[in-house]
Amino acid sequence: MKKMFMPFIMATALFACSAPAENKGEATASATTATSGTSSVTTTGPDVELMKKAGNAWATGDWAAYLSCYADTARSVHNGWASNDTSVAKKVSSFIDRFKKSREGMVGNVSIDHSIYEVVTMPDGSKYGHAWVDCSWKTKDGGTGKSVIFNSYGIKDGKFTYEWPIYDTKDFEKLPK
Repeated sequence: MKKMFMPFIMATALFACSAPAENKGEATASATTATSGTSSVTTTGPDVELMKKAGNAWATGDWAAYLSCYADTARSVHNGWASNDTSVAKKVSSFIDRFKKSREGMVGNVSIDHSIYEVVTMPDGSKYGHAWVDCSWKTKDGGTGKSVIFNSYGIKDGKFTYEWPIYDTKDFEKLPK
């Protein structure tokens, strides 16, 4: 009886730890939507495409397309903590000259090597986008630059109302200012 009991326990443990038959061997890196009450998280849809459009426009220096993703009143806080201090948040359009100047030290476009995008919809209907982007570029002096950028967005009516990028400035500091 003891000899039959141990294989039964082993088989039960193996079956309990295995994935259901329909999911065996499949990685689910595609669109995910999770809901909790009336909130949700998604990795697909028009708001995700808006984040991708803004990122690609920034990477290629298409400033008109980049600005078209933002509401006219949109504000941005780069590598800072948003606060009641109105001098911290600046109009998104005020960064374009700085972006253009940095591009003068680059050869070609910024390469987006890896990215993750999600949009969270809160129970009150407000939406927040999050992007993690691994980007790199070549410099005119023969060097390279690389940075991982996390950006948080407020989204309303198909436009960004704010952005809050956080990134290591080390390689950006080497570019013209």
